Amino acid sequence: MRVLLVEDNETLVGLFRVQLRRLGQHELSVAVSKKSALELFKPGVFGVIFIDMGLEGLPDRGLDIIREIKAQVPEQRIGVLSSNDLQDMVRKSRQVGAGFYMVKPFTVEGLQVVLEGGQAAMKAYQPEIGEGRIIAL
Repeated sequence: MRVLLVEDNETLVGLFRVQLRRLGQHELSVAVSKKSALELFKPGVFGVIFIDMGLEGLPDRGLDIIREIKAQVPEQRIGVLSSNDLQDMVRKSRQVGAGFYMVKPFTVEGLQVVLEGGQAAMKAYQPEIGEGRIIAL
């Protein structure tokens, strides 16, 4: 599966890349800004897109990216990868069309659930205390 990660933290990108490799034959593309994400995005190319909420010094820049991608391709599978799981941000993510909200730090098991499972699998996922959780939207 082709995966797009929109994330400006190099350490997190490296961790994501390593964990994605552990899960099989996935191809990762990385964007570090709204501009680069929208340049990389093409309809039908990515099976799933993960977007960090805080980019370019703005705490909700990810919402803009989700909104623009969903305007082009409403059925695109897209979600948030963020350490901010405040109810307001989760609600706003749902409103712009995100299908899931994955809380950092994420786990390889959680990543696998998002890649391979649907909404029911994400809702059923119960991580250990202290590990990342997934909020199915």
